[in-house]
Amino acid sequence: MTRSKPAKRQPGAVELLGSDIAEAVLAGPAPPAPWDPTLQELVQAAKAWHAAPAWWTDDLSFYAAVEARTPQTHYSWDGMRRLASPPFFYFQFTLAGWGNFEHEGEPPQQMTPGMGFFAVVPSQHRYYLPKASPGWTFGWINVYHRYLIERVSRQIAVTGPVVRFEPASAFLASALCLISGYLKKDFRDPFDVELAIFEFVIAYERLGHQLNDPSSESDRLLEAVRKWVLVNPKRALNVEALAAEYGMSRSHFSHFFRDRTGQTPARVVAQTRVQEATRMLLHGHASLKQIAEVCGFANVNHFNRVFRRFQHISPGAYRKLIP
Repeated sequence: MTRSKPAKRQPGAVELLGSDIAEAVLAGPAPPAPWDPTLQELVQAAKAWHAAPAWWTDDLSFYAAVEARTPQTHYSWDGMRRLASPPFFYFQFTLAGWGNFEHEGEPPQQMTPGMGFFAVVPSQHRYYLPKASPGWTFGWINVYHRYLIERVSRQIAVTGPVVRFEPASAFLASALCLISGYLKKDFRDPFDVELAIFEFVIAYERLGHQLNDPSSESDRLLEAVRKWVLVNPKRALNVEALAAEYGMSRSHFSHFFRDRTGQTPARVVAQTRVQEATRMLLHGHASLKQIAEVCGFANVNHFNRVFRRFQHISPGAYRKLIP
């Protein structure tokens, strides 16, 4: 496979990484709690920055870092005014604060934690720190591998440039592997580097496939909420806790969940509890009070009310129908 040779970066970008940059990143906006471990991981990687080994050449074709921009600094990039030759693809994802991303004349999208974007340079796009932002902390990756640029371009054409993901997602793990590996220079050899780059692009394509297959994503979301209930049925519904597991706010997660499943998280939680209560009615002799307690209902009256909503019969009447 043929790879383009990247242009030399200007001093002041990756070359200055180390404790100074780590401190600058920590001085940026505070991340939401679910994203703090990711930020800390990259800060530690920045502190452990190493010069490249002898075998690390421009032909390896990628750069990566973590940065923070504050309202006092100007930050704006235009994809048609950046270096046009050689081309590369760029991925940037938010850890704290937010910035704006514009693609091919569309209205700007606010990039909050758990969101990122891909862009091929040159192309019509722009990303910047608006005046209203409290700051923007983000990780980024540049890849100059010609074959992979073509693959990323095709994926952007199918699913669009913006991606959403969770802190524990396989996609984010592949991005962190690249950034951390670039900062620490702890890849074993050039083959290890190229493998990590390919794995990152494949993870992006897999994420795009999931985004392009809403029925599959709906099943995964429903199953995740059901497991959340069944692991500890007595736990009260906490949409904030569910949303945090996806790196989203309560409002964002509620819209995200409804868009993909057609239901609210609260309805799925209630339905799961009724299903578990039905199983206990069918296969046990526990009292209604015991079932209500075990399945997370506030009391027997609450149990009766919710059970009737889904089964159109009271739990007591349902039990009497069991042969």
